Amino acid sequence: MSVSETRRLVVYTDGSCPFCQWSRQRVEQFDREHRVEFRDYNNPAAARETPFSDAELAKEMHVLTPDKRWSGGYFAWLEVLRVLPQWRWLGKLLSFVPFRWLGPPLYGAIARNRYRAPYLLLRWMGAPPPCPPEGSCPAAKAN
Repeated sequence: MSVSETRRLVVYTDGSCPFCQWSRQRVEQFDREHRVEFRDYNNPAAARETPFSDAELAKEMHVLTPDKRWSGGYFAWLEVLRVLPQWRWLGKLLSFVPFRWLGPPLYGAIARNRYRAPYLLLRWMGAPPPCPPEGSCPAAKAN
């Protein structure tokens, strides 16, 4: 394993979720130094790399840092932002109060509703529409 590989964040997300795919594309667009590696927790081998149950993985994204610390949800996003040079400032800002208090519930609401919510602000930012109620998104889950 190369030095650059050992310094990567490993991010576990739902690879079948359009919103998660969109988020991944946004990160990869700014990750010119390849500091973030995404893995789909729907892949049984990837899921086994984590200490989390299927339900815990489906609830929120998880990040394994290069120093082997786990973060989930909002705090996982802070880890991602901190390794992207263009967004590092935002990761620092969002780690302060009141964002530390407001961020986790907001993240939780988006994560719980990523298959069905009309998250207008995120749609305005280019996020894909949620999966339709009839479940045409691959492997859509009811959270």
